[in-house]
Amino acid sequence: MGGILFVSMGSGGERILSDAYMNFRNLRKGENYFVAVNTSSKDHERVELEFKRRRIRRYDNFITMIIGSEELGGYGAGKDRKLGLSAYNADRGKVLDELSSLHKRQRFKIAFTLATLGGGCGSLTLAEISKDIRDELGLRVIPICTIPFRREGALLIDNAMEGLKEISKSGLNPLIYDNERMMRFSDSVKEGVEKVNRNISLLIANLVDLVDYGGFSNPPIDIIDVTRLITPQCGAFSVVFEDNVKRFRNEWKKLLEFNLSLESKTIEEAKAFVLFKSRMFPHSITEDVISYLRSKYKVKELIPTTLENNFAGYNIMVMIWGLGIDYIKPKLEPKKGLSEKVSSIFK
Repeated sequence: MGGILFVSMGSGGERILSDAYMNFRNLRKGENYFVAVNTSSKDHERVELEFKRRRIRRYDNFITMIIGSEELGGYGAGKDRKLGLSAYNADRGKVLDELSSLHKRQRFKIAFTLATLGGGCGSLTLAEISKDIRDELGLRVIPICTIPFRREGALLIDNAMEGLKEISKSGLNPLIYDNERMMRFSDSVKEGVEKVNRNISLLIANLVDLVDYGGFSNPPIDIIDVTRLITPQCGAFSVVFEDNVKRFRNEWKKLLEFNLSLESKTIEEAKAFVLFKSRMFPHSITEDVISYLRSKYKVKELIPTTLENNFAGYNIMVMIWGLGIDYIKPKLEPKKGLSEKVSSIFK
């Protein structure tokens, strides 16, 4: 009792959630639940097949739900954000009944919602389900979303922008992963996507470790404390995992910057949560990381905590709020072709 409720919307969100579940055993405990809501039954079938391939025989705390069956017949919403929202509205009661039933049994501490903004199912429904979980279940909610490559064109960018607007209207402030940063990882889109999903999975796994930790953290922390730090308009996160202590000591700053999910600017001042995790975490690095965040991002309020037990490697997880959506780099707008750039110069 007292775990985390994770709820994904759409194909991209389900892929992230299922990847995390498959790759991190600590997620398969009953205290935490993972609910993948989607218009596409094919995505649920893909997840089941992958679970079988990975020999995950029991996944009682991973639940899939179809929405909009009467309207869409189990097919996806394509890139039509209004169709995705219509599908959710049609089955809103069914989804909330399931989530309410889970919450009554498990008494979750907090909820994280996930979606990839740009598609049909997730773009507008992320704001709706986040708001519903907050208002109907009485849980504190943190949305996590990705935004598209700028080359993906006006339709996907417009969907993402509308999705972010709706999240802001709901009074929620998401952690954002900008897919544009994926290009640092590989020349292959597939490898880039896998790396992005891996980073978000590491974030999820660290959050689960935080609520499941049986020892005394230093200083003591409750995951609800994280919500005290959330400030408009959006946040970014970074996760570092390194086995080699020498490389970790020498390169933690480089790794933290490289894995940062979003390039933006602090609006006025930022707030941050930092988790340090290992068998024995070097005290000097905790001090250096905190000083770095205060200097680099104008962090005025910061909550750190350290978990020391039989954890593999050396881990840092950072969540920073107070960044501006309008300051995202590159700007969230379609990438112009050469002819468009030339014509705009001579206008």
